[in-house]
Amino acid sequence: MTAQSADDADDRRRAIIDAALELLAEQGYAGASLRKVAAKVGIAQPSLYHYFPTKEDLVEQVLATYAGEMFQTFDPASLPQRLEDLPRMVVETALRVYERPRHPLFVRVAFSVSRVNPCYAKLMRSIFVDRAQEGMLLIARPFIDAGDLTEQEAVHLISTIIYGIGFHLLEQKVLFDERPLGAATRDHAEFVIELAETWIRCRSGRDSP
Repeated sequence: MTAQSADDADDRRRAIIDAALELLAEQGYAGASLRKVAAKVGIAQPSLYHYFPTKEDLVEQVLATYAGEMFQTFDPASLPQRLEDLPRMVVETALRVYERPRHPLFVRVAFSVSRVNPCYAKLMRSIFVDRAQEGMLLIARPFIDAGDLTEQEAVHLISTIIYGIGFHLLEQKVLFDERPLGAATRDHAEFVIELAETWIRCRSGRDSP
């Protein structure tokens, strides 16, 4: 296979994944047939089998692809030098994730298909629980090693920040009619940051609990 044909195959594969995501978000698992995916991409259905032999293979790849992009939003170079700056970094990362146009579609699909098949639920748990927790510990490692936090405290703190801003983002972009993120989101984000910063100050003994 030439470099050009390999690039063409990669582009076609990605087009199929993107089309499948959109159909899954719009029509649900049952409605997003391989026939509809092929038609949306503009290829014959038998050609789609060259890339994804089954619907299960395609859906798993959709989940893995967009989960990978979600985690890539985190920039290791942005790790804060001070524990007090950690809440803002976590919140800003969450906001950047939702700036990706297809991320709300991915979250909608992840929620819906995890109830369809146990293999999808297992994959989503590995992404949103196991892998996410590994990422939290990576972010907090300098502060854990310095004795500023225990591992359990680090996971609780970052999880709470993510839940605090994350459910607001779900309300705005996923669960109901999608809305642009505006002043209300920024106000909520700042409130979440302030709460977490207050806990950190109390934890370090600089404020009374």
